[in-house]
Amino acid sequence: MSIQISHDQKSGRWSFSYSRHLFVAVGMAFLVGGIAALAGPWWLPIASFVFGKIDVKIDASANYWVAAILIAVGLSILAFKFFVLDKWAHRLAIDKEAITQSPPAAQEVKRYFDDLLDDHSYRSSSDTHFYLAYNQFSDASKAFQDTKTAALFEAFSSDARDLHHFVGQNFFVFPNNQGTNPDYRYCLAPHLNIDRDMDIYDTKKVAQYDELKRELAERVTHARQSYDAFVGRLKQLGHL
Repeated sequence: MSIQISHDQKSGRWSFSYSRHLFVAVGMAFLVGGIAALAGPWWLPIASFVFGKIDVKIDASANYWVAAILIAVGLSILAFKFFVLDKWAHRLAIDKEAITQSPPAAQEVKRYFDDLLDDHSYRSSSDTHFYLAYNQFSDASKAFQDTKTAALFEAFSSDARDLHHFVGQNFFVFPNNQGTNPDYRYCLAPHLNIDRDMDIYDTKKVAQYDELKRELAERVTHARQSYDAFVGRLKQLGHL
């Protein structure tokens, strides 16, 4: 049974953790206190008899109200533990098992984002890792049980699909001859890039490329933020 309060100086965040056994102990304390109050002190019948002889009445009803309140609080705490905390812990255990069996490829996804932004290119193997990342937990048998975790993954999956659709429409194999290397390199609109496949400088084509760069950066930013939020949730829960 323990309560821990910690503060992260870098992020400025406070965290609160507790043992679920704490709720059992507190709930039982209220419950036992209520039962004790319901029973009343051992001397109450004697005092009532003695003071009754001189017409002084002792009101014992207050004990019943106190007992009812203590028992209600105790039962509420125990019910919260068994019907809310235990179920949530069970869902988290299922999610952790799924993560253990199939951990996210965070480094590969990060590399994919970095390549898209820094060089406007990617390798086919990296693209495969990215595709698997946003479909990794989409199957019903692998779906997250924790509501917030599931929502964060769905947000990433949606942003990732938007990015991948854009990449599929605007990236092409470059250079055309890549030898025997099966890990093909794809680049953003090479025909609009003077450093790649645009033979003669064309202002209109440069403007088109700049617009594609802007849209690419926007989509990568959204996907990266949602992925970081998802992975951050997994770390917060101790799954990673």
